[in-house]
Amino acid sequence: MSEDSTLAAKVLLLEHDPRHYQVLWDFAQSLGLVALPRSAGDALATLGQHKDLGGVLLAEDLPCESGDALALVRAIHRQRPELPIFLRRSTHAALPEDLVRAVAHAWTDLATLREAVDKSLFSLRYPTELVNGIVALTTGAMRSMFPHASVDNETPYVVHDRIIFGQVSTLIPLESTWCRGYMMLQTEESALRQGMLQGFGYEGVGGDLNFRELNHLLGETTNLIWGAFKNRYIPPEAFANQQTQVPIVINHEQKYISFGSQDPQLCIRYQLSDPRRPGLPPLIIVQRLIFNLLWSPEKFSEFAQPAEAPAATGELELF
Repeated sequence: MSEDSTLAAKVLLLEHDPRHYQVLWDFAQSLGLVALPRSAGDALATLGQHKDLGGVLLAEDLPCESGDALALVRAIHRQRPELPIFLRRSTHAALPEDLVRAVAHAWTDLATLREAVDKSLFSLRYPTELVNGIVALTTGAMRSMFPHASVDNETPYVVHDRIIFGQVSTLIPLESTWCRGYMMLQTEESALRQGMLQGFGYEGVGGDLNFRELNHLLGETTNLIWGAFKNRYIPPEAFANQQTQVPIVINHEQKYISFGSQDPQLCIRYQLSDPRRPGLPPLIIVQRLIFNLLWSPEKFSEFAQPAEAPAATGELELF
């Protein structure tokens, strides 16, 4: 990962050998990986609980109820084929053809594992200046839309997962001379309604909102962030020359969305809480940035000084 990056990635750690476990734990810490240690029996359930993983570290000799860790590799790949699997080999036997396709990297020494992790999980470089700027303008927009909420963000990280968080999502294009792609906001409808009931928004806007009004609320939040991004990072006289497009695939039943690219996505989770009721669970809004059409970080630069936090207008800008 680039030295100027502040990003992490969550990985599922399936390792039973104490010696290898400690080596992999230290390895994860050194690269900025957030390791989630689990047993074989908990692996598939953990996939269901975490929609924002970067990859899987798995031992070939991991004890499983079926007696075969390679069957677990197949099950993980079936459930989340976009997640790169890094398999620690304990034998020299050739892998079956289907596992050769499912496993991103089979390894026996850390040097090759590090190279594979850098290539798979951190294949896109996100400049620290850009990441910090996105967090700043997003928190500013959220504080404008939710003036009575305390807005905090978790450490930004990259994901390979394509699973949608919650029931309400927005999608807006981002286009400049150095990037083309999309930004998404995702949240749970009930949590958003509860946040408005707690008084996160403007005076008189409570929690008795139908789904269309909640959709509009998240849509306007997205629009504010997009406007701030445009003012700060997109020169008014220049646009990207490459106008290629790829289909966006959405499977509502599986809560899955694909932008036609295997590159890792930038993901930031924001927590909106009520300072007057610290015991209540926060409202989680997940932001994803997907630069699937053009990504040239070397051409990135700030085109304007940071603007003041955007003010909500009550109207959506048409584009």
